[in-house]
Amino acid sequence: MKIKLLIFLVFFNLTNFHSQDSLVSKKPTLKNNTLEVNLTQNTASLFTPSFSNIHPGINTILSRAWNKNEKLQLKQDFTAGFFYHKSFQSVVQLYSEFNFKIKILDKFFLSPLVIGGGYYLSFLNMQSFNWDGNQYVSRALTIKSNWVISVGSNLEIPTNFKLFDKPLSITAKYRLQVQGIIVRYNVPIIAYSPLMVGISMPLNN
Repeated sequence: MKIKLLIFLVFFNLTNFHSQDSLVSKKPTLKNNTLEVNLTQNTASLFTPSFSNIHPGINTILSRAWNKNEKLQLKQDFTAGFFYHKSFQSVVQLYSEFNFKIKILDKFFLSPLVIGGGYYLSFLNMQSFNWDGNQYVSRALTIKSNWVISVGSNLEIPTNFKLFDKPLSITAKYRLQVQGIIVRYNVPIIAYSPLMVGISMPLNN
């Protein structure tokens, strides 16, 4: 029930964002609202990213600015993504994060603290069993619904390149993400330290 409520609140905010834009269509939309796509390496460790084992992923991020100050922006990001952890799980991610985006030396943007949370839908890649009353029977597919807590930081560097006449920025992100129970008693929680590199562009000029 808590997970369903969390999903509802996240997508209510997202829907409200679009409805507000349509209601005020006579006014220019803030150019600080952006769309981002990034590639991720989801290291299964606490704090320390690594490339010794590759756990690849991809995210699409819709970012909303809650104020008009370009040097200190309150941002909310809505993330939909996927990552693959060999022999453990494949995960569909839906979560939201808040951060203060600070303009540094008029050259790049830094968000020193990003915090949020949301929902993981896990398809377990490891073998699991069910007790049928007489013996343990292997399950073909095990699906887990889980919460996730996300903390980290962002770096954004504007470039001179454009796509569809919109300026592009390079993004680099670090996260510490803690996921809820996978296998009760054996894997009560699991931590990831994702690194993300991507490209973002404003939704309007």
